[in-house]
Amino acid sequence: MFPFEDFEPQHLIEFLKQGLLDEYIDEVFRRFHYYPPEVQFNLICYIREHLKDVFSIKLLQEVLGIKRGDAETLLKGEGELCKLVLSTESKAVLSQALVISPTSLIITNLDHLKPKLRIIKNLTGKAFAVFFEHYFKGESFMLPLAVTLSVKNKPKHLLFTGKLNSKGYILEVEHLDKKKKLAKKEGYILITPSQVSHLDTIKAFLEREKWDIPFYVTSAGIEEVDFFLNSIKIERIFAYLDIFQGLEIFYQLKKESFYLITGQLTSPEEWLEHSKAFYEKLYIIKNRLPGIKTFHLAIRGPVALAFALGILYSHFDPFVFYHYQTIEGVVNYHPIPIHSPRSLKELKDTFEYIKVSFEEGDEEELAVILNFSHHELIGDVKNFIKKIGKNPSFLIIESPYKGNLPLEIFPIVAREAASAIQKFRKDYSFKNYHFFFSCPVPVGFMVGLSFGHYADGWIYNYQKGKDLYEPVLSLKELRLIRESKKA
Repeated sequence: MFPFEDFEPQHLIEFLKQGLLDEYIDEVFRRFHYYPPEVQFNLICYIREHLKDVFSIKLLQEVLGIKRGDAETLLKGEGELCKLVLSTESKAVLSQALVISPTSLIITNLDHLKPKLRIIKNLTGKAFAVFFEHYFKGESFMLPLAVTLSVKNKPKHLLFTGKLNSKGYILEVEHLDKKKKLAKKEGYILITPSQVSHLDTIKAFLEREKWDIPFYVTSAGIEEVDFFLNSIKIERIFAYLDIFQGLEIFYQLKKESFYLITGQLTSPEEWLEHSKAFYEKLYIIKNRLPGIKTFHLAIRGPVALAFALGILYSHFDPFVFYHYQTIEGVVNYHPIPIHSPRSLKELKDTFEYIKVSFEEGDEEELAVILNFSHHELIGDVKNFIKKIGKNPSFLIIESPYKGNLPLEIFPIVAREAASAIQKFRKDYSFKNYHFFFSCPVPVGFMVGLSFGHYADGWIYNYQKGKDLYEPVLSLKELRLIRESKKA
């Protein structure tokens, strides 16, 4: 038998990957225990990837001294590569291990690690095979291996390092600075024992399928953001870790990812800037965080901004909108759950809570007035439009409740208002839409969501102190924001 172990390991691996050893693969594999770990690792990977339908189960069983069922699992069962950051006094290196499970007992090419592997078996509840790419003596491999065995679809940008005890607590390891530096250089985020104390915490954050995500928009400051976060009833701590800490550690979503402070909006450029910021933050959250997300939204600001943000919001994600008002003497954020945002787009033929009037004018321009509050804006809007020399058609949507619109019918009113707008979009060929508001912020947001971004025109806001309306956002610009990214 040819002594394949006399080859330089890298030469043997290269011959293997090029398929030059396929003809001799049985003889190559019989020398398995003479090879260093890097050859053993690559040999198992190569056979599984290229020769699993022809390689001898019996030979695998005999050479590794394992049961036939385990040999079949090694050859054809599901496997996953586990990335490791190994280190010495002088340097850190990236390595990997091939993990295959379940097996009937622990199988490995580094027998001196078996006592630690048994701890991982007890924590994960299953035996496994693991073939390491490099020889080492440390214990920092325990956490990444346990995560690989415990968590499906973990983020590809994360690496882990840490020792585990029998109860799943993560213990410190050496050379963290070198490991962090290497991970950063290679484009990874390294999760360390100082950040997370228990394996269950990692599993809770990486396996979570449903998230309650707060998002607050305010013209005030951070104190109001904290008041909102403390007022709403969402789970703030799970698996020993505050949700914001966990989201930052595992998904690089800092607390500021979940709020937007606009200040006083004094120019169309500022309106557009903050609309973009809202959408970009939402886009990052939606694309970094897996699973089903229910957004818990509140907006303390102009209805015109809420309408614009509704246009930008993706209508597929459920949300709870919080309305800040006094009910029975209590000032608080009151939740309005929308389990299916699509329902806001469903057209209604008859209206129970709104009355609609239409005044025909320019057949290409439609001014939409949402007049649900005590403030009577119809005359003001008409005077403003007359001053700027336009003669649009008017669609006036009102409610008999005026400023006393009950909270529980906000979604119905928004749906009816959106249905009325869509009816006139269908019946007429308007090219531009002009929106004016005197309504609760949640209603403005929901109507914006329903109206969508496939139209041209402007959103207007009443400028206090100037006693006039001002076009603050172009519908075309909002469409460009959405089309720049697909959230």
